[in-house]
Amino acid sequence: MNIPSLVTISRIILILPIIYLTSLGGYFSNIIALGLFLIAGATDFLDGYIARKTNAETRLGALLDLLADKLLVCTLLIWLVSLYGGLLITIPVIIIISRELVISSLRQFIVEQDKNNVLKVSLIAKSKTTLQIISIAMLIIAPNFKEIIFNLSVVILWSAALFSLFSLYDYLKKWFKEFFKNIRR
Repeated sequence: MNIPSLVTISRIILILPIIYLTSLGGYFSNIIALGLFLIAGATDFLDGYIARKTNAETRLGALLDLLADKLLVCTLLIWLVSLYGGLLITIPVIIIISRELVISSLRQFIVEQDKNNVLKVSLIAKSKTTLQIISIAMLIIAPNFKEIIFNLSVVILWSAALFSLFSLYDYLKKWFKEFFKNIRR
């Protein structure tokens, strides 16, 4: 296993201490959990950077990177639902996770069909990810601040859910266009 893959695996490993620390509910444990979450987020950039610079890009590394991203975001979103409860958080989390499952399944289907993944990451999808990361970070730290931070994080989480729906629509539209173009051939 190469260094970029180990960096990617560290992102998966960091999920457990983040969950543990946020379960404690203390001021400092939330700060440390936020720090670990930010480190986990930085590994997403770092693993790709190292892989490109050392010419160590592999299919396994790409798969691990995708898996680590989905595990980090989805697991923490589910955990935050368990901490906060309520439909204001549950509904956007269901939307976000459902979108992730549909897109991941669609990508797998495309690869199995023609070995060519036509679903490239769009600007909408990158924006969705950014909003997810911001909302998760704010929800981790929200207990340390007044209700305004929590409310703002919920607004950002809903924005991420809306961007998830837009990106799902965008991906499906592109896929159907490509699918029907290939049928006509």
